[in-house]
Amino acid sequence: MDATTAVIASQAVDVDWGTLIPQLGFGGVIFLAFMFLLKWVLKTQEKILDNAKEERASGQVVISGYLKAIEQMNVQSSEFHKQVTEAHSFQRHEHEKLIEGINNVCMIAKQNSEVLNKIKENLDEQGKVLARINGYKHD
Repeated sequence: MDATTAVIASQAVDVDWGTLIPQLGFGGVIFLAFMFLLKWVLKTQEKILDNAKEERASGQVVISGYLKAIEQMNVQSSEFHKQVTEAHSFQRHEHEKLIEGINNVCMIAKQNSEVLNKIKENLDEQGKVLARINGYKHD
C-alpha cells in the first residue's frame, strides 16, 4: 500500500464508496475494513477501561467505608477493654477487702472460741469446787 491509500483511508468517511473501492483495490478494502475494526476495538476497549475505572473508584469508596468502620470498632473495643480492666481492678480491690474482713472475723472467732473454752473450763472447775464444798463427789 502506498501513501495515497493511507490518506484515502483516513478520509474514508466523506468519500463515495462506489468510486473508492475501484481506486483502492482489494488490499485497500481489507485495509479499510481492518482500520474500522481496529477503531471499533479501540473504542470498545476505551469503554471497558472507563467502566473499570468507575468500578475501581466506587470500590475504593466501599473499601474506605469498611476501613472507617473497622477503625471505629477498634476504638470502641479499646475503650471497652479499658472499662473492663478498671472494673476488674475495682472487683479485685473489693475482694481483697472482703478476704481481709473474713480473715479478721475468723481471727476474732478463734480468739472468742479460745476465751469461751477458758470460760467453760473455769465454769467446770467452779462447779467441781462447789460440789466439793457441798460434799458431793464428782468424778
